[in-house]
Amino acid sequence: MTSLEIMLLVIAAGFLLLGVGFANRAKGWGVALIALGWACMLSTVAYKMYLTFG
Repeated sequence: MTSLEIMLLVIAAGFLLLGVGFANRAKGWGVALIALGWACMLSTVAYKMYLTFG
């Protein structure tokens, strides 16, 4: 897999986690999914920085 495909896969997973978590935000696990989705989105930035500078 290329780096673009990996980033798109992580972004899609992050959007899925954010969507499911936001739909269930009244529950504790919904908030945890939102946080995990947020971390996925930030990990794409870190991965791109690793590819650029590493």
